[in-house]
Amino acid sequence: MSGGQGGVASRAADARPATGGPGPRPFGAIVRATTRALLGRRRTILVLLFLLVPILLSLLARAMPGTEAREEIAIGLLDNLVVRVVLPLVSLLIGTAVLGAEVDDGTIVFLLVNPVPRWEIVAAKLLVAEVVTLALLVPVTALSGAILVAGLPGVDAGIATGFTVGVAVGAAVYVAIFVAMSVVTSRALVLGLGYVLIWEGFLASLFAGTRNLSVREYTLSIAQAVSGVDITAGQGIAPAVAVVMSVVVFVGAVVVAIRRLGSFSVTGGG
Repeated sequence: MSGGQGGVASRAADARPATGGPGPRPFGAIVRATTRALLGRRRTILVLLFLLVPILLSLLARAMPGTEAREEIAIGLLDNLVVRVVLPLVSLLIGTAVLGAEVDDGTIVFLLVNPVPRWEIVAAKLLVAEVVTLALLVPVTALSGAILVAGLPGVDAGIATGFTVGVAVGAAVYVAIFVAMSVVTSRALVLGLGYVLIWEGFLASLFAGTRNLSVREYTLSIAQAVSGVDITAGQGIAPAVAVVMSVVVFVGAVVVAIRRLGSFSVTGGG
């Protein structure tokens, strides 16, 4: 067997859930196999390196002389770097990896031929993606925020807490979207990047109505509600709308992923 065939065979063996005897339940087997595969991917290492950027920039901002406009600097860095760039890109890289790679190389067939409900496969994959993404983004946001605002006179320390909570909610929604996207299309990474840059980065903020369909706006609205600081300069959506829409988009993405995976044939197509 060649090296490439061996690699696919190894992933396929990991993907097969236990279906008989006293072995592990399928859900747990899928979670463990997905976690091993995800943490072993090169993109995860790149994500870890990428996450050093907001911490380093926060340290540089903190080291700047003077205390004027410290609150504005903190909000600007956490919004423009963490919320606009780091949050969606990390969610994209993780969310499209947990199912997309298996759909692309055909090893998803080894899950589909087993008597495992499609919702259970999606739930296991989504769980891994959510936990890994949150484990990466939440500490980085909290640490960056703490570096920027902790102990500074005249700066509301709640900014760090607000952005951390907002990023956690935003990450959960983004990951669900990208997991669903990876089942719908084999070009999920490219499509997701276009979504982040064009929709979230430009179009969604143009009009009041489109803000209701922006995960970034949900993130900022929740961050503002938790922190009690005017983060959006009066241009954000209501916190209640942000929470409700976050739930709606999350559930909608999960339903799309389950239905799409259910339409796949055992040959890996759909």
